[in-house]
Amino acid sequence: MTTLISSRYALWAVTILLLGTIFRLWYSTHLELVGDEAYYWLWSRHPDICYLDKGPVIAWFISAGTALFGQTVFGIRFFATLLALGTGIGIFFLARRLFSDRVAFWSVLLAALTPLFAVGATLMTIDTVYIFFWTLAALTFWYAKDQTRLGFWILTGFLVGLSMLSKYTGAIELVSFVGFCAWHKPYRQHFRRTTLLAMLLVVALCLIPVLVWNWQHGFPTSHFLVHRGALDEQMRIRPLEVLSFLGQQAGVVSPVLFLGLLAAVCWPGFAQTPRVPTGYLLALFLPLFLVYLVLSFQKASQANWAAAAYVSGLILVAAKWCEAVRIYPWARWVVLTGLGVAFLETAVLHETSWLHLPGRLDPIDRARGSRDLAAQVNALQTSSGARVVIANKYMTAALLSFYLPGQPDTFMPVSSPPFNQLVLWPTYREKYPSDDAIYVSDSNRVPSSLQADFPDIQPIGEIHTSQDGRQVNRFYLFVGRRSEPGNKAAASK
Repeated sequence: MTTLISSRYALWAVTILLLGTIFRLWYSTHLELVGDEAYYWLWSRHPDICYLDKGPVIAWFISAGTALFGQTVFGIRFFATLLALGTGIGIFFLARRLFSDRVAFWSVLLAALTPLFAVGATLMTIDTVYIFFWTLAALTFWYAKDQTRLGFWILTGFLVGLSMLSKYTGAIELVSFVGFCAWHKPYRQHFRRTTLLAMLLVVALCLIPVLVWNWQHGFPTSHFLVHRGALDEQMRIRPLEVLSFLGQQAGVVSPVLFLGLLAAVCWPGFAQTPRVPTGYLLALFLPLFLVYLVLSFQKASQANWAAAAYVSGLILVAAKWCEAVRIYPWARWVVLTGLGVAFLETAVLHETSWLHLPGRLDPIDRARGSRDLAAQVNALQTSSGARVVIANKYMTAALLSFYLPGQPDTFMPVSSPPFNQLVLWPTYREKYPSDDAIYVSDSNRVPSSLQADFPDIQPIGEIHTSQDGRQVNRFYLFVGRRSEPGNKAAASK
């Protein structure tokens, strides 16, 4: 502890991290699950060495949390808060090692105020897990690069392996490490030694479960990743998609911070910082960010996909701003403005109901209304006698599985492409071959596969979910019978 708290800046950073963790543990139960969390919770109930689109690490953490605190929201999110704490500690030590305690404190503060990290730190999503291992790998590699002994190299490889078993884009960090060694001449020696090779070998060993699982299932992960990146669509350049990507990044990072980061990357001469640490941060930031920038010419990536790049990006901003404040009188006001805007944006995003935003514009509505939807579906189950619940989207199915009484298995239409894990598990045809079903959809259409399975499908009508008296979403409900009414009457005779 005395090593950590070696200055007032370190003390302030520790205070921010501890208070932030306490707040997140309290706040974690104030939101319903979002679809991603419920989906990965289903993974934890179906233990496996790998899954369709990700490795098993997030399922491990959720399994541990629910083993401690039950199949509850807190149980699912408990380790998310601890992983976010670990990421903050990793950012502090990396920034301290590269620059100083002062830069480390401001890096921690920026991460605490950035909406992408601050809001995401409460949710048990892939990014929470993936960024934790990405950050620790970035720290251990900084130690490894100066050593010929294999200890830190093996540790770095293991952390990158866990990062990739959380999200496959963790592999891009290897590009960052190799690129940095190639850029800085003293570290090119590792291309001639066993150090770099040992790190890559450990990563490869970590990926054996992925290869085994894909071999057993016909390699569906590659098809998923191609589809997810819109690489299976006709190639074309769409400038508006690029602008959409950049706009989303400015939104989730906070506009002033994002502009400050772009200035730090594109204007190296501004508020100069030490060459090697700056080069290392750029090596960590640029490959991942540029991958998604290039993909956005085809289709804008989701706002959170480049999240890991901002670990190094925020440290770079903190270092540049600390230097700029020392040199330029006006820089202090820019920094204060950036911090103020980020704080307001993050504070508002923690509770948006008072803004009365339309459902499609309120980002927190992802965590609202699922309990109400489950209550209405359960009431229909009781009145109709239908046992099976099917949804047109995997997130809806996962949320219903969590919030329905008894947390039963839920399903998707079996004709769906294998772009989610639910389609690969046993279907309702296999588990409930003779039971009636309720179909929940956000569109007023029934797929042909359901019509084949349930000859008598009756629309129940449109329902609305709400929370605290506010309408959140709209769904259409159908009851599917295994036999037509005339056949049932004949069977009863």
